[in-house]
Amino acid sequence: MDTVLIFGSSAAVFGAQVPVRPMGEGEVHLTVPEGTNGRRDLAVLVERDVARALRRLSARRVDVIVIDARGHSLADDGSSVISLLDRLFPQHEVGGPARRQRTLVLVDGNVFGAQLAYVAGIKRVAATMVAPRDEDVVAQVLAMTSRNVHGKVAVCLAGGGIEGLLYELGVLRAFDHFFEGRSLCDLDLFCGISAGAFLAALLANGLSPREIAEGLRRGNDRLDRMTRRDVFDPNFGELGRRTIGFLRDVVGLGEARNPISALYRALPSGLFAGNSLRNYFRRQLERPGMSDNFDDLRRPLFIGATDQDTSEAVTFGESGWRDVPIHRAMRASCALAPFFAPEKIGGRYYIDGAFTRTKNMRVAVKNGATMVILIDPLVPIPSEVSGYVRKRGGLFGTMQGLKALVNGRFDKAIGAIREMYPDVSFYLFQPQDDEMRILSGSPMKFLYRYEIEQLAYLRTLRKIRAQLPDLSRDFARNGVIFREPPPSQDSTDSPFDDDTLVAA
Repeated sequence: MDTVLIFGSSAAVFGAQVPVRPMGEGEVHLTVPEGTNGRRDLAVLVERDVARALRRLSARRVDVIVIDARGHSLADDGSSVISLLDRLFPQHEVGGPARRQRTLVLVDGNVFGAQLAYVAGIKRVAATMVAPRDEDVVAQVLAMTSRNVHGKVAVCLAGGGIEGLLYELGVLRAFDHFFEGRSLCDLDLFCGISAGAFLAALLANGLSPREIAEGLRRGNDRLDRMTRRDVFDPNFGELGRRTIGFLRDVVGLGEARNPISALYRALPSGLFAGNSLRNYFRRQLERPGMSDNFDDLRRPLFIGATDQDTSEAVTFGESGWRDVPIHRAMRASCALAPFFAPEKIGGRYYIDGAFTRTKNMRVAVKNGATMVILIDPLVPIPSEVSGYVRKRGGLFGTMQGLKALVNGRFDKAIGAIREMYPDVSFYLFQPQDDEMRILSGSPMKFLYRYEIEQLAYLRTLRKIRAQLPDLSRDFARNGVIFREPPPSQDSTDSPFDDDTLVAA
């Protein structure tokens, strides 16, 4: 049975001849004629108070919202209608408690009606009807509820080096705590960039966040432990070749150029060759039960990278980019210059996807996502202390600048995202306060820092519980049960024993 919330009016809009069954607490059940022979059962909630209407939306799934402002003006209680629109669709947030494409506004043909229609237009609600007939309102509501089919839930993971990977893993494990009868890896599609591409590939292959955490820390039957040798292989080969080229230039046997220019060209494209990282990815995806082929995955996977020469964003896993082995796409997405050399695929060189995109949420929506979980550890660490960044050295300063660039780009995109995808629910999780202080800012710090993963897990549990009504509602819209498990299952324990908590 579909549920309709009417604000500011009564269920009489559905016609006096419609059978009505009062259910208590302002709810009635109606059987509304649909077409020539069909009928539709609707649960109708009626509210005139903004706070109570918002509580209704938090407490249960509502398929259509009808805001009836007829007979109102700013001189009486018309301001409550505008207040409700502002609360439903906040200006500076990617998400809100309602879906724009399931919201209908009814106004009179007067000055206030025109003002309200303008506000509703800015909020991009599905439709504004001026002095409509009751049967037209009913037809519009039935049309909206007839589209009430489950969409897809996507997880989009940004980059952030190894520390960012650990933060994202803690957030993923916290989400896994609330799913009933499934794991986060059972959601519909996964997008990843840089370190997030590694996690997304494992999730799309069916590994749960807990299995990934256990494997990275000490290895298990599904994932090998990652060591320094799997990540850091000095780029001696390229350095040797460029050194020879430098000497040839200096003595005049190479291309004519001055020594300074020749020295610039002698610098390798990355401190690390990335061959060991590529081999580690390949070994994991060749294990039993895993796939290195985009077409054979249990869930769709999309990995973002950047063409180094054209600066164009590329998404491996989309049409035309599915024949690339996943481990090669992962390696390309993780090629953060100048730390890792670019990955050569099909005669082109690819580097970290964060240089052109932040989280690939547009790719998720294009592939059917109606709810998107965004996890982004690339947030600059703020400090009121002058010289804080400079004191921590050039590597920290470089990462701070990159984070500021990427984060600023995403902040500017929030308004565009809301305009482009009014019917998609977005939930953004980023490090805050003590989570940010524990991140050193170095993408190269390898040791499995238990405190990052565990702190992210605990803080995200708190954040999820604060948003649990909204998250539960939006997951339910997509056919997923998401709620607090029974107390016996409510544990904040790490997947590791206490003796594994070691200093990084």
